[in-house]
Amino acid sequence: MKIAPIVVVSLVAALAACGGKSKSTPLAPLPDDSKSAAAPPKEAQAPAEPPAPVEEEEPPPPMPTGPVEVKIPAQQTTVKLVEKGKGKLAPLRYSGKAGGKQQVELALDFGSTETLGSETHETVIPTIVLVGEAETKAIDKAGRADYAITVSGTDARAVQGARVKPEELKVMLGSLAGLVIGGSVGSNGTAGEVTMRVEKPDRLTEGALEMIRLTMPVLPLLPAEPVGVGAKWQTTATTKLADKIVVTQVTDYELVAAKGTTWSIKGKTAVTGSDQELHGGKISNIRGTGTSELTLAAGALYPTYKTSLETQFTASEKDQSMALALRVGSAVTAK
Repeated sequence: MKIAPIVVVSLVAALAACGGKSKSTPLAPLPDDSKSAAAPPKEAQAPAEPPAPVEEEEPPPPMPTGPVEVKIPAQQTTVKLVEKGKGKLAPLRYSGKAGGKQQVELALDFGSTETLGSETHETVIPTIVLVGEAETKAIDKAGRADYAITVSGTDARAVQGARVKPEELKVMLGSLAGLVIGGSVGSNGTAGEVTMRVEKPDRLTEGALEMIRLTMPVLPLLPAEPVGVGAKWQTTATTKLADKIVVTQVTDYELVAAKGTTWSIKGKTAVTGSDQELHGGKISNIRGTGTSELTLAAGALYPTYKTSLETQFTASEKDQSMALALRVGSAVTAK
């Protein structure tokens, strides 16, 4: 079936370049002279078996000749305040200062389940870890901040059931040396286009950037009005799952606690989508759920943020149908 690979192909194909053991054809053994001298006459010999086909290795991707740059389009999101909450009301803002710096760790997870008839296949990768420094470059009069995250280190953490070893994934992530993630974000979380750039890439860089692009989290949108504890608001985002399938994500947020200039927020997400055509097949029965937790501190552009989301759908082509579930998760730790 062709549809299922289309959905997860970008991530799985990138993993294929992770530096696993290369395939090689063993050398044929040298003939034994003593045995060949005592060989029976030709007419008594058994017919020779045809040689086994040799599996050809795919050529490595070409070496990039200059910087590699990948862009993540801005997500179209709206926000609506449902309840303003109680007690002292205050605006919620991502409030970095020009020249301010934070140490940031970004942990990304991906997994999928594909079910065709009675057969089920799981795809899990180790947790991708990026560490570096986030700098607020400038802030305009409207409070919109230009930022850049300079990645200084990468890692891969073991996950039960992963089909790739952390050591193999680390080879690929090592190709991200000097990665800079830049963009802009409004004080309420309205994000612009994100650019990921590596000045000196190697053959694995583009695949590594593709994995990050498909799992990169988006900060929650905050209400424009001042709110208090118990405040509730709802955001609606239209996006593309695995860069292929149009879905709508509706998230209900609540301000669950406020202590000084620190706020704790929790969210629950519901995913829906209309039936749609994809490369000659059909995607239907789109649904999903997710959760998020955010700790927002005054004076900091980046919060501490954790999110998980699972989206399920059915991919059908002619007389075949496959059920899929895609899982992404992220954890942003900022100091």
